[in-house]
Amino acid sequence: MKTYHLDPDKFPKVQRNIIITYFFLALAGLGVVYLNIREVMFGSAWVLIPFVLLLFAGAGFFAIRQQKKFWEEFALTFKDSALYYSAPKSIQIKINKSAITGVREVRQGLIISTKEKENTLLISKHLSDSDLREVKRILEQWSDFRK
Repeated sequence: MKTYHLDPDKFPKVQRNIIITYFFLALAGLGVVYLNIREVMFGSAWVLIPFVLLLFAGAGFFAIRQQKKFWEEFALTFKDSALYYSAPKSIQIKINKSAITGVREVRQGLIISTKEKENTLLISKHLSDSDLREVKRILEQWSDFRK
């Protein structure tokens, strides 16, 4: 039995991308607020500006917290001729060795194909590089075994 987890060294880049995304969403939100209330901007509507910023800051904080939880709880396990994919807030996925028909590498990671469905599961590129190569090697062996 071998279990793989997401690489903690790759999390800061994901966190940075979330922060940048929510920053630009906040700017867009401020632009929408400005376009809708520019005539009364210096009236009582100015209170909306910090509200919009707080709203997007809270949403960004929540997104980072959820991603961190996913990062810590994600597990990819090879056990008893089967692959188990576990992630928070989702069911555990089991793929038997005999069901795997192929594996291919894409920009986001590895895609596993099975008898039932061509694109069954995406394995994230955020595993450590050595773990991702090892997982790919194992899955390719399993798909070759079936041929």
